[in-house]
Amino acid sequence: MKDPYNFTPLIAAIVSCLLLTAASATNPVPSIVGPVIPQAVVPGSRAFVLHVYGAGFVSGAVVNWNSKPRTTAFVSARELQAQILASDVAAPTAGYISVTNPSPGGGKSSSSYGLVEVHSPTSAVVPNPPKAYDVRTPIWSTVTADFNGDGILDLVSGSSGLLSLLGNGNGTFRFAALVDKNLTTPPLGMAFGDFNGDGLLDLAFTQDSGVAVLEGNGKGGFRTVGSFGNFTFVHRVVVGDFNGDGKLDLAVADSGGKVSILLGNGDGTFGAQTDYTSLDYPFDIAIADFNGDGILDLAVLSNTNQGAVSIFLGNGDGTFGSPNTITLGSGVGFNSFGITVLVSDFNNDGKSDLAILQNDKIAVLLGNGDGTFHAVVYHNTNGGGNAMSFTAGDFNSDGKTDLAISVENGHKLSVFLGNGNGTFKRLTSVLTGPGSSTGIVPGDFNSDGLLDFILQEDTGDYVYTQQ
Repeated sequence: MKDPYNFTPLIAAIVSCLLLTAASATNPVPSIVGPVIPQAVVPGSRAFVLHVYGAGFVSGAVVNWNSKPRTTAFVSARELQAQILASDVAAPTAGYISVTNPSPGGGKSSSSYGLVEVHSPTSAVVPNPPKAYDVRTPIWSTVTADFNGDGILDLVSGSSGLLSLLGNGNGTFRFAALVDKNLTTPPLGMAFGDFNGDGLLDLAFTQDSGVAVLEGNGKGGFRTVGSFGNFTFVHRVVVGDFNGDGKLDLAVADSGGKVSILLGNGDGTFGAQTDYTSLDYPFDIAIADFNGDGILDLAVLSNTNQGAVSIFLGNGDGTFGSPNTITLGSGVGFNSFGITVLVSDFNNDGKSDLAILQNDKIAVLLGNGDGTFHAVVYHNTNGGGNAMSFTAGDFNSDGKTDLAISVENGHKLSVFLGNGNGTFKRLTSVLTGPGSSTGIVPGDFNSDGLLDFILQEDTGDYVYTQQ
């Protein structure tokens, strides 16, 4: 039939435009946030469904168990469900969880990972004697990730320089590279991710008025790319794809009074910063999807005389809305060393919760999943004014999130074992360390299914595996 109104060229143009738009659409780099559920299973368990939470998931995303893809169901931009095989959990091991989004854009969740500990529950956290590394100067920051792609966690520690150590898979490490021996200042914060799209992990770390970026060579070595941003004094840097373009970006907490976003160019460099300046002394920063829309949000800690955490909800284009600020407590400040705000899931409901270390107290805020939180509940660390840092993880492999706290005076590590409903058992002492602790970093360094940890001390990194 003849087209009397000559619509055929118009229809063809519309179809062509739609096809071009679909072809040019870019998938975000996915992020895993908080623990997967379950985060621990008993060896010999049957096959099960793993729930993975985060942001930037798309239809066609695949969950990987130790880099091996597993059948995956897309639930939403913040949740995936994967079929884990009985053979995956037949013996004690660590199951490292990553997510891969399809192209264009997309790629692997290189700046974050999840962990399933395959081990029978233990009644207590009992560490072996530590192995000491990088004993030259006090350690200010440590990150652990698989920098050489062999499926084993490696370390980069920051003091007056950066030292790279490759994991041997048995809880010990070997020298890889002295990355930089003359830093302007010891880095208070470090983060990792594939910033240039070559499939290898890179590094970003704080340096006075900027963020330094290093390109990884896949062997534990790094090459300097440059320094980005203009800040007063950088306390922390975190990584995520904030505008969904398939390139990792940076978020920076600057004590000069601003939180800044630097969008990635995809080649290891970053564009001009966008500042959010409505905060008093931004001190620490964490990312998560707090309102369940699949877009990364920010939680920023302010070191005021009352202490406050501000929630910036992401718009998905690299910008953020006005903050919702929650006052934490009058006269309660923060230390100046390790991590003081973190995201986890303390009640196993799949919603992101917050924990904040305020000197000798831990403030826990359970998330409602819509960007708001329950009332603050405090837990006393008995730190005598010297609780320096903390972390979250399932340290006794019972599937419930615990809190571990390092204390400077007395060089102690203590643990609140979680009940799985947002509450915790009585604080228990785990060990007395060798020096003044500036931080604690968790990881299963011997892949036996029990979570291990590193204490950053004034005399080096001390790696503790569990018995």
